[in-house]
Amino acid sequence: MHQPLIAIGIQCRLTSSRLPCKALLKLEDTTVVGMCIQRAKHTGHPVFVLTSDQEEDDLVADTASECGVDGIIRGSLDNVMSRYISLAQEISCEYIIRVTGDNPLTEYKFVNPLIKYTYLNSLPYAWIEPGLCPEGSNIEIFSKEALLESANADRSDFNLEHVTAYMRRNLSSRHCLKEAASHWLPFDCKQLSFTIDTLSDYVKISKLINSASLQKGLCWRDSAFVKACAVLALSKDYRFALGRNHALA
Repeated sequence: MHQPLIAIGIQCRLTSSRLPCKALLKLEDTTVVGMCIQRAKHTGHPVFVLTSDQEEDDLVADTASECGVDGIIRGSLDNVMSRYISLAQEISCEYIIRVTGDNPLTEYKFVNPLIKYTYLNSLPYAWIEPGLCPEGSNIEIFSKEALLESANADRSDFNLEHVTAYMRRNLSSRHCLKEAASHWLPFDCKQLSFTIDTLSDYVKISKLINSASLQKGLCWRDSAFVKACAVLALSKDYRFALGRNHALA
């Protein structure tokens, strides 16, 4: 099988209304976005950070450089899609894996199965079946052509900010890969949320990562770490708040 040129694009900015500067909050020996980047690099695919051209996001660019990314794309604060278009044009990639920098527990073991599934089926867009993995661990893949179609067909602020809204509505159909998630996470974890959106999310994920490291004897860099976190979060002895936006205990 021809191996398509893939780029991992991690979008990140510091201006969050619910939790400003969350990307630079400390997690273990790194930061939220640092963990996301370092784990992405283990896939073997080039990793790019896509941030805004605003002065405050110089800090994101500096962190990305320190983490050894393959490149940094800077552009519009609100038109996130334009940053992905710049990435596609800069390296002429066939497909882009979209990741957000507030998901330090993105499951990068999904990357290669999803690439194979997408390429063999000639799909413009696909993702892992969302009901089979924790929120914040999923990934999306789309072709350069799908990205340009989305940009031309839907110029709404929502689509430009969230990048794949049009693709999910019009290009995905049933194109959700189930086998990778059910094989790697063979239990019901759809009620789990590993994304960091609020302070309470940050606190619970920070505690989970620390507990998984201590109890499972794994480092966050290990390929089995996300699965270990999911197993621990679902255990009866570990009180992990489900979903988003819960109150701090």
